[in-house]
This record gives sequence, C-alpha cells and structure tokens, in this order.
Amino acid sequence: MEENIKKPKAKEPYAFSVNISEEERAATARREARADELGIKLYLLDANDKIDAELQQLEDYILENFIDLDLDVPEDLKEKYIKLKKILEDNR
Repeated sequence: MEENIKKPKAKEPYAFSVNISEEERAATARREARADELGIKLYLLDANDKIDAELQQLEDYILENFIDLDLDVPEDLKEKYIKLKKILEDNR
C-alpha cells in the first residue's frame, strides 16, 4: 500500500535563514582555537565521565574568564591546566 505514495520533491534547496556576521564567525573561531589549544571540549552536554573536580573547576574558570571573553589564557594557567590534565590521564 505504501508503494503507491509519491513523496514530494523539493523545488529548491533549503535556505538557511540565520545570518552570522564575519565578526561573530571570527570570534567563534578564536574561541574554538583557544579552547582546542588546551584540549578543552566546548560543546559537551552533561559530560559526566568522572573528571577530577579541580581540573573541571579550572576548565570552567578558563572558559568563563578568558575564552568566552575572547581573551588569551595566561601561561601560568595553561601550564597548571595541562599539568592537571596529564596527571588525570596518567591515572586512567
């Protein structure tokens, strides 16, 4: 019975209605690059894989106070984050 049903075909491709400015795209790219430099995942939803509390707090602090504000992360924080992340990975 379903074989006789004809599906409608699109006459033209779907037009994406959201316009993102070049400035916003550039800011997003910088944010992603800064986070990627430290290995921070920006788009995890409800990630609960037993991340060490101190590492998670530092990650949140870096995201909120530097990356989200389009600022460079200070070297001492980068080093502390990378050191904590390495310790956590070595313990897994």
